[in-house]
Amino acid sequence: MNLEQHIENHFGLSSVICEPLNTPTNDVFAVTTPTGRFALKLYHLQRTAPEVQWEVDLTVHLIRNGAPVAKPIRGKRGYVESFCLDERDRVAVLFEWAPGEKPKPARDTYTLLGKAAAHIHQAADTFTSSLPRESYDAHTLIDELLQRMNRHLLEAKRWEQAVALGARLKQVIANPALDRGICHMDLSLDNVHRHGENITVFDFDSAGACWRAMEPHSILRSSQAFFEAWLDGYRSVRPFNPHNEQAVAAFCILGDLRGVTWGLGVARSSRGKPLLGIADLPGIVDTWLDWERKKICF
Repeated sequence: MNLEQHIENHFGLSSVICEPLNTPTNDVFAVTTPTGRFALKLYHLQRTAPEVQWEVDLTVHLIRNGAPVAKPIRGKRGYVESFCLDERDRVAVLFEWAPGEKPKPARDTYTLLGKAAAHIHQAADTFTSSLPRESYDAHTLIDELLQRMNRHLLEAKRWEQAVALGARLKQVIANPALDRGICHMDLSLDNVHRHGENITVFDFDSAGACWRAMEPHSILRSSQAFFEAWLDGYRSVRPFNPHNEQAVAAFCILGDLRGVTWGLGVARSSRGKPLLGIADLPGIVDTWLDWERKKICF
């Protein structure tokens, strides 16, 4: 049975046409039918069905509480289905296609993104589940990732510098005034569509409990002005205290740690040929240290 037949069989659709999208971790397809357009996500092989069910339960909870999130579609067995493709079982979820398209970087877009993040955080504060899911703490964000990169950093002669940096970053995130709760963890323009003045968020594959100051790290990395726009949007919905704002600079490095681990091919969700090698690490670590000197206050 091919992918189109699986979709027709599990979701009751007909005349399905699938177009693969260029996504790095999961296999995502644009699904076109006479009755509408959808997005099918086939999760990477390390994602378990209970973990995906947690994600779907969170998504449904967020929608019920007013957050601007793409809606999952029920199949014959519920929201979480399983397809056998190429002799492998793949966990699959079908979503409504988010209206609009990926927005271009602009101040008003980041204001809308900040509002969306705040609505998600506000709604997620009342979400509970007994299902398994990642919880991001100092160990998972620093110790575990550095250990995964241990061989590469040793060969690059940057292990001691990276470990010392990690210890200093732990001092920042140990601040009890920092807000914690469920975060999207990858809330960039790659994971939203904009339609007029509305933003729809999708892809909660990395979501889990974390410090809320992690959410805008990629925005601060790209532009101080865009980060300030994000803050304006967020604070129009809920507080983001000065401690959180100051800590975002530290989470810029922690976000990079996650990305570099993935790029080296040693993250849980890594797949395919590594995008980074040992020769890249000296420059990367030097960039972290330079960012720390310029942006992080201890």
